[in-house]
Amino acid sequence: MRAARGIGLAAQQVGLAMQFFVMDLRHSPEDEEDTFSFTLDGKTLPLKMIMPLAVANPALEILPDDEWLYSEGCLSFPGLTGNVARCEKVRLQYQDLQGMAHELMCDGLPARCIQHEYDHCQGILFIDRMEKRDLQKIQTKVKQLKRATLAKQ
Repeated sequence: MRAARGIGLAAQQVGLAMQFFVMDLRHSPEDEEDTFSFTLDGKTLPLKMIMPLAVANPALEILPDDEWLYSEGCLSFPGLTGNVARCEKVRLQYQDLQGMAHELMCDGLPARCIQHEYDHCQGILFIDRMEKRDLQKIQTKVKQLKRATLAKQ
C-alpha cells in the first residue's frame, strides 16, 4: 500500500475473505488535519496518533449529507482513476487489532477512504460506483486488466 502511495487496503485485495481493512492518511495529498473532522470514541485526536488504522468487522453508517465527486484510484486497478460520488460524512463502528470496539466519526478524505475500503469488504469495486462517463473512458483498460489477471490464475 505504501509503496504504491495508497491510503487504504482491504483484505480482499490480498486474497483474504475477511471483514478487515487498513488505512493510513498521514502521507496523503490532503493530510492537513483542518480539511476534515475525525473523532474517535468521542475524542478529537491528532491524525498521527490514530494512523495507521486497522479496522476489523466494520459496520458503516453513511450520514445524510451532500455527495461530492472526487477522482478515486484503487490499488487493484493500477493507473486507473475516475470520479466517484460519495457522501461527505460517515460513522464507523469497528474492532481494533486487540478486539476492542470503537466508533469513528469523520468527513472528507477519511470518510471517502472508509467508504471505498468498506465497499471492498462488501464485494463492491470503485468502478461499480464510478461516473458512467469516466468508466466508459477506461473500459478498455479495465477489460485488459481483467484478462491479464485471469491469465495469471
